[in-house]
Amino acid sequence: MTNAAGTAADLLAGFPPALREAGLAVDPGAAADFLRAVRLCRLSGIADLERIGRVTLTNGPHDFPIYHEIFDAWFGGGTSPGRVCDPEQEDGPRAEQAGSSEILLQQAGGAVAGRAAAEDMAWGRKTFGRLAPDPRELARLERALDLLPTLERRAWRPSPAGRRIDLSRTMRAALRTFGEALRLFRSARPRRQRKLLLLVDVSGSMKAQSEAYLRFAHLATRRARRVETFCFGTRLSRVTATLRHRDSGEALSRLAGIVHDFDGGTQIGRSLQEFLSVSRHAALVRGSVTIVLSDGLERGEPSAMIHAVDRLARLSHRLVWATPLAADPNYRPATRGMAGIMPLLDGLFDGGGLPALERMLHALGRIERMARGQAARSFARSG
Repeated sequence: MTNAAGTAADLLAGFPPALREAGLAVDPGAAADFLRAVRLCRLSGIADLERIGRVTLTNGPHDFPIYHEIFDAWFGGGTSPGRVCDPEQEDGPRAEQAGSSEILLQQAGGAVAGRAAAEDMAWGRKTFGRLAPDPRELARLERALDLLPTLERRAWRPSPAGRRIDLSRTMRAALRTFGEALRLFRSARPRRQRKLLLLVDVSGSMKAQSEAYLRFAHLATRRARRVETFCFGTRLSRVTATLRHRDSGEALSRLAGIVHDFDGGTQIGRSLQEFLSVSRHAALVRGSVTIVLSDGLERGEPSAMIHAVDRLARLSHRLVWATPLAADPNYRPATRGMAGIMPLLDGLFDGGGLPALERMLHALGRIERMARGQAARSFARSG
Protein backbone atom coordinates (compact mmCIF):
# COMPACT_ATOMS: atom_id res chain seq x y z
CA MET A 1 0.00 0.00 0.00
CA THR A 2 2.90 2.34 0.69
CA ASN A 3 4.25 1.84 -2.80
CA ALA A 4 0.80 2.56 -4.24
CA ALA A 5 0.56 5.76 -2.22
CA GLY A 6 3.98 6.80 -3.45
CA THR A 7 2.94 6.15 -7.04
CA ALA A 8 -0.21 8.24 -6.58
CA ALA A 9 1.79 11.06 -5.03
CA ASP A 10 4.28 11.05 -7.90
CA LEU A 11 1.54 11.06 -10.54
CA LEU A 12 -0.48 13.84 -8.96
CA ALA A 13 2.50 16.02 -8.05
CA GLY A 14 4.10 15.59 -11.44
CA PHE A 15 1.06 16.39 -13.55
CA PRO A 16 1.05 20.25 -13.14
CA PRO A 17 4.81 20.49 -13.95
CA ALA A 18 4.20 18.28 -17.01
CA LEU A 19 1.57 20.74 -18.21
CA ARG A 20 4.00 23.62 -17.67
CA GLU A 21 6.64 21.82 -19.74
CA ALA A 22 4.05 21.45 -22.51
CA GLY A 23 3.52 25.21 -22.57
CA LEU A 24 0.51 25.82 -20.32
CA ALA A 25 0.74 28.63 -17.74
CA VAL A 26 0.12 26.60 -14.57
CA ASP A 27 1.20 28.44 -11.43
CA PRO A 28 1.67 26.79 -8.01
CA GLY A 29 -1.62 28.26 -6.81
CA ALA A 30 -3.51 26.41 -9.53
CA ALA A 31 -1.54 23.24 -8.78
CA ALA A 32 -2.50 23.50 -5.10
CA ASP A 33 -6.16 24.00 -6.08
CA PHE A 34 -6.00 20.87 -8.24
CA LEU A 35 -4.55 18.73 -5.45
CA ARG A 36 -6.99 20.16 -2.89
CA ALA A 37 -9.94 19.42 -5.18
CA VAL A 38 -8.71 15.86 -5.71
CA ARG A 39 -8.60 15.38 -1.94
CA LEU A 40 -12.05 16.86 -1.27
CA CYS A 41 -14.05 15.43 -4.20
CA ARG A 42 -15.32 11.87 -4.38
CA LEU A 43 -13.89 10.53 -7.62
CA SER A 44 -15.95 7.83 -9.35
CA GLY A 45 -13.53 7.41 -12.25
CA ILE A 46 -10.56 8.79 -14.12
CA ALA A 47 -12.94 11.08 -16.05
CA ASP A 48 -13.69 12.96 -12.80
CA LEU A 49 -9.99 13.51 -12.28
CA GLU A 50 -9.70 14.82 -15.83
CA ARG A 51 -12.55 17.27 -15.32
CA ILE A 52 -11.09 18.56 -12.02
CA GLY A 53 -7.77 19.15 -13.73
CA ARG A 54 -9.43 20.88 -16.67
CA VAL A 55 -11.24 23.28 -14.31
CA THR A 56 -8.25 24.10 -12.08
CA LEU A 57 -5.23 23.86 -14.38
CA THR A 58 -6.38 25.47 -17.65
CA ASN A 59 -7.06 29.10 -18.50
CA GLY A 60 -9.72 28.56 -21.16
CA PRO A 61 -10.83 26.39 -24.07
CA HIS A 62 -7.69 27.25 -26.01
CA ASP A 63 -5.71 25.14 -23.48
CA PHE A 64 -7.95 22.08 -23.77
CA PRO A 65 -6.21 20.30 -26.70
CA ILE A 66 -2.80 20.36 -25.02
CA TYR A 67 -4.34 19.52 -21.66
CA HIS A 68 -6.16 16.41 -22.98
CA GLU A 69 -3.06 15.21 -24.80
CA ILE A 70 -0.86 15.48 -21.70
CA PHE A 71 -3.56 13.99 -19.44
CA ASP A 72 -3.96 10.92 -21.65
CA ALA A 73 -0.21 10.45 -21.84
CA TRP A 74 0.25 10.96 -18.08
CA PHE A 75 -2.67 8.97 -16.64
CA GLY A 76 -3.76 6.86 -19.63
CA GLY A 77 -7.31 8.16 -19.19
CA GLY A 78 -8.58 8.33 -22.75
CA THR A 79 -11.67 10.26 -21.70
CA SER A 80 -13.83 12.53 -23.79
CA PRO A 81 -13.55 16.31 -23.28
CA GLY A 82 -16.37 17.91 -21.32
CA ARG A 83 -18.09 14.66 -20.26
CA VAL A 84 -17.85 12.57 -17.09
CA CYS A 85 -18.23 8.93 -18.03
CA ASP A 86 -19.90 6.31 -15.86
CA PRO A 87 -17.34 3.58 -15.16
CA GLU A 88 -20.05 0.93 -14.89
CA GLN A 89 -21.15 1.56 -18.48
CA GLU A 90 -17.66 1.30 -19.96
CA ASP A 91 -16.32 -1.87 -21.48
CA GLY A 92 -13.23 -3.12 -23.26
CA PRO A 93 -9.97 -1.19 -22.99
CA ARG A 94 -11.67 1.84 -21.41
CA ALA A 95 -12.85 -0.27 -18.47
CA GLU A 96 -9.37 -1.74 -18.07
CA GLN A 97 -7.85 1.75 -18.00
CA ALA A 98 -10.35 2.88 -15.39
CA GLY A 99 -9.56 -0.19 -13.31
CA SER A 100 -5.83 0.43 -13.57
CA SER A 101 -6.33 3.93 -12.17
CA GLU A 102 -8.38 2.75 -9.18
CA ILE A 103 -5.36 2.70 -6.87
CA LEU A 104 -4.52 6.26 -7.87
CA LEU A 105 -8.03 7.46 -7.04
CA GLN A 106 -8.09 5.61 -3.72
CA GLN A 107 -4.72 6.99 -2.62
CA ALA A 108 -5.40 10.61 -3.62
CA GLY A 109 -5.93 11.57 0.00
CA GLY A 110 -4.98 14.47 2.20
CA ALA A 111 -1.43 13.36 2.98
CA VAL A 112 -0.55 12.88 -0.68
CA ALA A 113 -2.21 16.10 -1.84
CA GLY A 114 -0.81 18.23 0.95
CA ARG A 115 2.76 17.03 0.48
CA ALA A 116 2.63 17.44 -3.28
CA ALA A 117 1.23 20.96 -3.02
CA ALA A 118 3.99 22.08 -0.68
CA GLU A 119 6.71 20.74 -2.97
CA ASP A 120 5.14 22.26 -6.08
CA MET A 121 4.95 25.73 -4.54
CA ALA A 122 8.50 25.72 -3.16
CA TRP A 123 11.01 25.56 -5.97
CA GLY A 124 11.38 25.56 -9.72
CA ARG A 125 14.38 25.59 -12.07
CA LYS A 126 14.14 27.61 -15.26
CA THR A 127 15.52 26.29 -18.53
CA PHE A 128 16.81 29.09 -20.77
CA GLY A 129 18.00 29.02 -24.34
CA ARG A 130 14.70 28.37 -26.09
CA LEU A 131 14.57 31.98 -27.24
CA ALA A 132 17.15 32.93 -29.87
CA PRO A 133 17.07 36.74 -30.03
CA ASP A 134 17.56 38.47 -33.35
CA PRO A 135 20.97 40.23 -33.30
CA ARG A 136 19.41 43.16 -35.15
CA GLU A 137 16.79 43.56 -32.41
CA LEU A 138 19.53 43.51 -29.78
CA ALA A 139 21.53 46.13 -31.71
CA ARG A 140 18.52 48.45 -31.96
CA LEU A 141 17.76 47.92 -28.29
CA GLU A 142 21.35 48.73 -27.38
CA ARG A 143 21.16 52.02 -29.29
CA ALA A 144 17.84 52.85 -27.62
CA LEU A 145 19.48 52.51 -24.19
CA ASP A 146 21.43 55.66 -25.00
CA LEU A 147 18.11 57.54 -24.86
CA LEU A 148 17.60 56.96 -21.15
CA PRO A 149 16.86 60.18 -19.22
CA THR A 150 19.83 62.13 -17.90
CA LEU A 151 20.40 64.74 -15.19
CA GLU A 152 22.94 67.49 -14.61
CA ARG A 153 25.74 66.98 -12.14
CA ARG A 154 26.08 69.46 -9.30
CA ALA A 155 29.74 70.30 -9.95
CA TRP A 156 30.69 72.66 -12.79
CA ARG A 157 33.34 71.47 -15.25
CA PRO A 158 35.32 73.35 -17.95
CA SER A 159 33.47 73.25 -21.25
CA PRO A 160 34.04 75.28 -24.46
CA ALA A 161 30.28 75.48 -25.03
CA GLY A 162 29.34 76.04 -21.41
CA ARG A 163 26.58 78.50 -20.54
CA ARG A 164 28.44 80.07 -17.60
CA ILE A 165 31.68 82.10 -17.76
CA ASP A 166 34.44 80.62 -15.63
CA LEU A 167 35.65 83.80 -13.93
CA SER A 168 38.60 82.24 -12.11
CA ARG A 169 40.13 80.75 -15.25
CA THR A 170 39.37 83.86 -17.28
CA MET A 171 41.09 86.13 -14.72
CA ARG A 172 44.13 83.88 -14.40
CA ALA A 173 44.54 83.97 -18.17
CA ALA A 174 44.13 87.79 -18.13
CA LEU A 175 47.10 88.12 -15.75
CA ARG A 176 49.36 86.80 -18.48
CA THR A 177 48.15 89.46 -20.92
CA PHE A 178 48.58 92.50 -18.62
CA GLY A 179 44.97 92.42 -17.37
CA GLU A 180 43.31 92.13 -20.77
CA ALA A 181 40.71 89.34 -20.94
CA LEU A 182 41.40 88.18 -24.46
CA ARG A 183 39.59 84.89 -24.01
CA LEU A 184 36.49 83.93 -22.06
CA PHE A 185 36.61 80.49 -20.48
CA ARG A 186 33.31 78.76 -19.90
CA SER A 187 32.01 75.96 -17.70
CA ALA A 188 29.01 73.67 -17.68
CA ARG A 189 27.38 71.03 -15.53
CA PRO A 190 27.88 67.77 -17.43
CA ARG A 191 24.98 65.38 -17.72
CA ARG A 192 24.97 61.80 -16.60
CA GLN A 193 22.51 58.99 -17.07
CA ARG A 194 19.88 58.52 -14.42
CA LYS A 195 19.77 55.35 -12.40
CA LEU A 196 17.74 52.57 -13.98
CA LEU A 197 15.84 50.11 -11.77
CA LEU A 198 14.30 47.01 -13.36
CA LEU A 199 11.77 44.89 -11.46
CA VAL A 200 11.13 41.71 -13.47
CA ASP A 201 8.15 39.43 -12.83
CA VAL A 202 9.26 35.78 -13.31
CA SER A 203 6.01 34.09 -12.24
CA GLY A 204 4.19 31.41 -14.21
CA SER A 205 1.93 33.86 -16.02
CA MET A 206 5.08 35.57 -17.40
CA LYS A 207 6.72 32.34 -18.54
CA ALA A 208 6.61 33.29 -22.22
CA GLN A 209 8.30 36.67 -21.65
CA SER A 210 10.65 36.26 -18.69
CA GLU A 211 13.63 35.20 -20.81
CA ALA A 212 13.26 38.20 -23.14
CA TYR A 213 12.99 40.53 -20.14
CA LEU A 214 16.12 39.09 -18.55
CA ARG A 215 18.04 39.43 -21.81
CA PHE A 216 16.94 43.06 -21.88
CA ALA A 217 18.13 43.47 -18.28
CA HIS A 218 21.48 41.85 -19.14
CA LEU A 219 21.96 44.19 -22.10
CA ALA A 220 21.02 47.22 -20.00
CA THR A 221 23.42 46.17 -17.25
CA ARG A 222 26.27 45.81 -19.74
CA ARG A 223 25.47 48.96 -21.74
CA ALA A 224 24.07 51.56 -19.34
CA ARG A 225 25.43 52.87 -16.08
CA ARG A 226 24.02 52.40 -12.62
CA VAL A 227 21.49 49.67 -13.45
CA GLU A 228 19.92 47.48 -10.78
CA THR A 229 17.73 44.43 -11.49
CA PHE A 230 15.47 42.45 -9.16
CA CYS A 231 13.34 39.40 -9.96
CA PHE A 232 10.13 38.62 -8.11
CA GLY A 233 7.45 35.98 -8.13
CA THR A 234 6.73 34.62 -4.68
CA ARG A 235 10.02 36.03 -3.36
CA LEU A 236 12.49 38.81 -4.16
CA SER A 237 15.93 38.18 -5.70
CA ARG A 238 18.64 40.74 -6.52
CA VAL A 239 20.36 39.58 -9.72
CA THR A 240 22.46 42.62 -10.73
CA ALA A 241 25.83 40.99 -10.06
CA THR A 242 24.92 37.88 -12.03
CA LEU A 243 23.80 39.92 -15.04
CA ARG A 244 27.18 41.65 -15.25
CA HIS A 245 28.67 38.56 -16.87
CA ARG A 246 29.70 39.34 -20.43
CA ASP A 247 27.96 36.31 -21.95
CA SER A 248 24.16 36.45 -21.81
CA GLY A 249 23.75 32.67 -21.99
CA GLU A 250 26.07 32.09 -19.06
CA ALA A 251 24.40 34.88 -17.07
CA LEU A 252 20.95 33.37 -17.56
CA SER A 253 22.26 29.91 -16.71
CA ARG A 254 23.59 31.24 -13.41
CA LEU A 255 20.26 32.94 -12.73
CA ALA A 256 18.53 29.57 -12.91
CA GLY A 257 20.63 28.48 -9.94
CA ILE A 258 19.91 31.45 -7.67
CA VAL A 259 16.28 32.37 -8.54
CA HIS A 260 14.11 29.50 -7.32
CA ASP A 261 10.62 30.84 -8.02
CA PHE A 262 10.74 30.91 -11.83
CA ASP A 263 7.36 30.06 -13.42
CA GLY A 264 5.72 29.89 -10.00
CA GLY A 265 3.07 31.91 -8.25
CA THR A 266 2.59 35.67 -8.26
CA GLN A 267 2.71 37.88 -5.17
CA ILE A 268 3.41 41.31 -6.62
CA GLY A 269 2.31 43.36 -3.64
CA ARG A 270 4.24 41.35 -1.06
CA SER A 271 7.37 41.29 -3.24
CA LEU A 272 7.32 45.06 -3.77
CA GLN A 273 6.70 45.67 -0.08
CA GLU A 274 9.62 43.41 0.79
CA PHE A 275 11.77 45.38 -1.64
CA LEU A 276 10.81 48.74 -0.13
CA SER A 277 11.19 47.52 3.45
CA VAL A 278 14.97 47.21 3.00
CA SER A 279 16.52 50.66 3.33
CA ARG A 280 19.43 50.00 0.96
CA HIS A 281 16.98 48.81 -1.69
CA ALA A 282 14.71 51.80 -1.22
CA ALA A 283 17.76 54.05 -1.65
CA LEU A 284 18.19 52.60 -5.15
CA VAL A 285 14.75 53.94 -6.11
CA ARG A 286 15.38 57.59 -5.26
CA GLY A 287 15.90 59.60 -8.44
CA SER A 288 15.82 56.52 -10.68
CA VAL A 289 13.76 55.56 -13.71
CA THR A 290 11.89 52.50 -12.44
CA ILE A 291 10.54 50.00 -14.96
CA VAL A 292 8.26 47.20 -13.74
CA LEU A 293 8.00 44.32 -16.24
CA SER A 294 4.88 42.42 -15.21
CA ASP A 295 1.35 41.59 -16.35
CA GLY A 296 0.02 43.02 -13.07
CA LEU A 297 -2.19 39.99 -12.41
CA GLU A 298 -2.09 39.97 -8.63
CA ARG A 299 -3.66 37.01 -6.83
CA GLY A 300 -5.96 38.00 -4.00
CA GLU A 301 -6.52 41.43 -2.49
CA PRO A 302 -4.69 44.15 -4.52
CA SER A 303 -4.39 46.69 -1.68
CA ALA A 304 -0.81 45.64 -0.85
CA MET A 305 0.20 46.04 -4.49
CA ILE A 306 -1.43 49.49 -4.76
CA HIS A 307 0.19 50.69 -1.53
CA ALA A 308 3.65 49.48 -2.63
CA VAL A 309 3.34 51.05 -6.09
CA ASP A 310 2.24 54.32 -4.48
CA ARG A 311 5.46 54.51 -2.46
CA LEU A 312 7.51 53.33 -5.43
CA ALA A 313 6.08 56.17 -7.54
CA ARG A 314 6.86 58.79 -4.89
CA LEU A 315 10.48 57.66 -4.61
CA SER A 316 11.15 57.24 -8.34
CA HIS A 317 11.95 59.99 -10.81
CA ARG A 318 9.62 58.23 -13.25
CA LEU A 319 7.71 54.96 -12.84
CA VAL A 320 6.61 53.05 -15.93
CA TRP A 321 4.96 49.64 -16.28
CA ALA A 322 5.41 47.28 -19.23
CA THR A 323 2.93 44.42 -19.59
CA PRO A 324 2.78 41.77 -22.35
CA LEU A 325 -1.01 41.95 -22.19
CA ALA A 326 -0.86 45.40 -23.82
CA ALA A 327 0.26 43.71 -27.04
CA ASP A 328 -3.45 43.04 -27.58
CA PRO A 329 -5.07 46.17 -29.11
CA ASN A 330 -8.20 45.46 -27.04
CA TYR A 331 -6.34 45.37 -23.74
CA ARG A 332 -7.61 47.65 -21.00
CA PRO A 333 -6.14 47.82 -17.45
CA ALA A 334 -9.49 46.88 -15.93
CA THR A 335 -8.42 44.50 -13.14
CA ARG A 336 -8.66 45.91 -9.63
CA GLY A 337 -4.90 45.91 -9.24
CA MET A 338 -4.08 47.66 -12.51
CA ALA A 339 -7.00 50.08 -12.22
CA GLY A 340 -5.78 51.01 -8.75
CA ILE A 341 -2.20 51.77 -9.80
CA MET A 342 -2.93 53.54 -13.10
CA PRO A 343 -3.16 57.03 -11.47
CA LEU A 344 0.27 56.39 -9.94
CA LEU A 345 2.11 55.41 -13.13
CA ASP A 346 3.87 57.76 -15.52
CA GLY A 347 3.55 55.35 -18.42
CA LEU A 348 1.96 52.03 -19.37
CA PHE A 349 3.57 50.26 -22.32
CA ASP A 350 3.42 47.13 -24.39
CA GLY A 351 5.96 44.62 -23.08
CA GLY A 352 5.35 41.91 -25.64
CA GLY A 353 8.98 41.40 -26.70
CA LEU A 354 12.29 43.11 -27.39
CA PRO A 355 10.90 45.40 -30.18
CA ALA A 356 8.17 46.57 -27.79
CA LEU A 357 10.77 47.34 -25.12
CA GLU A 358 12.73 49.34 -27.68
CA ARG A 359 9.64 51.46 -28.39
CA MET A 360 9.23 51.97 -24.66
CA LEU A 361 12.78 53.31 -24.35
CA HIS A 362 12.15 55.74 -27.20
CA ALA A 363 9.06 57.02 -25.36
CA LEU A 364 10.88 57.73 -22.10
CA GLY A 365 12.00 61.13 -23.38
CA ARG A 366 8.36 62.12 -23.89
CA ILE A 367 7.47 60.79 -20.43
CA GLU A 368 10.28 62.96 -19.01
CA ARG A 369 8.61 66.12 -20.31
CA MET A 370 5.12 65.24 -19.08
CA ALA A 371 3.56 65.77 -15.68
CA ARG A 372 3.55 62.89 -13.24
CA GLY A 373 0.80 60.28 -13.21
CA GLN A 374 -0.24 60.60 -16.86
CA ALA A 375 -0.20 56.88 -17.70
CA ALA A 376 -3.98 56.56 -18.11
CA ARG A 377 -4.24 59.58 -20.39
CA SER A 378 -1.25 58.71 -22.58
CA PHE A 379 -2.28 55.05 -22.83
CA ALA A 380 -5.80 55.99 -23.87
CA ARG A 381 -4.41 58.40 -26.46
CA SER A 382 -2.02 55.84 -27.93
CA GLY A 383 -4.76 53.20 -27.95
